[in-house]
Amino acid sequence: MKQHKNIRLLSAVMAAGLLFAGCSNDRVDEFFKKIVQAPPSSIERDVKGHEQIYAVHAILRMGYKGGMIGVGPDGNDSVQAYNTYHLVSSATSIPVMQEIDIAKDDDGQMTITTERDCFDVIASDDIYYGLELKYYDQNGMLINHQFSGYPFTKDKEGVNIPDEDNATLLVHQHFFGIGNASLDKEVADSTSAGHGQQVRGLQMAYPRSLAAQPTYYDRYTFRAKDGNPEPATKFSTSNIYAPDGFVLGKNQVPFDVDLAWKAIEVSGKPEALQPYTVGGKTYRLFKTIDPMELNRITPEIFTYEYRDTDPVEEELGKLFTEAYNDDFTDPDTEAPRQRYGHTVGFLRQKRSLDVGSDMDRLGFKGVMQFHRADIAFQLQVRICHIMNKGQQHAGESEKPAKYCNTNNSEHGFLWDFNQLQPGWDSFDIDYPLSVRVIANTKDGEDKCFEDVKRFYPAADKAQLWRMLTQPRDFFIQYRQNVVLM
Repeated sequence: MKQHKNIRLLSAVMAAGLLFAGCSNDRVDEFFKKIVQAPPSSIERDVKGHEQIYAVHAILRMGYKGGMIGVGPDGNDSVQAYNTYHLVSSATSIPVMQEIDIAKDDDGQMTITTERDCFDVIASDDIYYGLELKYYDQNGMLINHQFSGYPFTKDKEGVNIPDEDNATLLVHQHFFGIGNASLDKEVADSTSAGHGQQVRGLQMAYPRSLAAQPTYYDRYTFRAKDGNPEPATKFSTSNIYAPDGFVLGKNQVPFDVDLAWKAIEVSGKPEALQPYTVGGKTYRLFKTIDPMELNRITPEIFTYEYRDTDPVEEELGKLFTEAYNDDFTDPDTEAPRQRYGHTVGFLRQKRSLDVGSDMDRLGFKGVMQFHRADIAFQLQVRICHIMNKGQQHAGESEKPAKYCNTNNSEHGFLWDFNQLQPGWDSFDIDYPLSVRVIANTKDGEDKCFEDVKRFYPAADKAQLWRMLTQPRDFFIQYRQNVVLM
């Protein structure tokens, strides 16, 4: 038990390092003083333009691909919309809208504070999920817009020019991948005088089945070498215990909480090479999959399409009914950009309002699809502060690396959701959202229904199947609750 406490403390420090490794410096030193007695840090971590994130509100809404709508200054920029539904009613067989709240606890650790701690979704060609992420500062103020700033300044002649050195838009992007640990959860306890209790998160929680005794999916868990699992070394730091002689690809390695903690305890030490016997079975440590390889194959499990609007808090297609000042100055009028009468469109590079200009990507809003069922995984969410620069074409001046994917020249040189690059390791926040893909419509009505009933026993078979296979017809009754993405 003492060893577990020490491991937990180490894990807390590592998690805090990820959360504070991005752009803000507020109270970082005070947090670490509780753990390590050392002089205050003198490293400058501040980047102008946004505050530190203290809380997260994640919203997942079910929906389907809708029709074309007109957006933009004149409403003549035609874009494809997704109809998602903000529906809190429990009248449907499965949740249409799900919400998870995360906030820093008294120790500075990001902790789930809602009863729901996992998103339940269905794999389907017809069903899409709109993911909206809202971030708050220590005063509870929404700060999403602070990551999309593209301010202007005056040059020596008094002409308005982009202030790209202070443009937060140019250096921030969410990336979405597969993680291996869940957050702790705060649970209300009537006997604790309002302080609550915490349920410890999972470790080594790589993609695994939904069986009563879950097993890992080897392809997304273990590092392979010549078709075989690669044994741990005394220097490898991320390893998992598997039964002696297990065969890669059979997905038979059990996920066990105690084995996960034991693996963390001995990894990176000489005893990592020794067999471990418990319950009459012998286990050995094997290396986990390379993170970059896992990022590459993530689209086998889910895909994500960026759907950021400009500004990020507004709904696609919404009409601006008053002037909107978002730090943009019109060079011709020297006045803040006026939005009265405009409809909200997608975020474009350099905050352009010109139809046809290249899109941009932040990741506060996006649409997801899931592609295989019977799987639980950690959706790892990262706001990366991309400090690198690069070139779109040889011999040109350098640009922010966010816009230097030379393999995507047709779409603004942007990086996709799973293309976090080696060396991009500065994050404003880095956290997991637990996801269970509980059924797949491709398995047919009967099996899909039985799979859903495992988690939602009150599901209605006919209603469920209509919702999943004829979403346009089913959701017409909730048209007043539609949120366009």
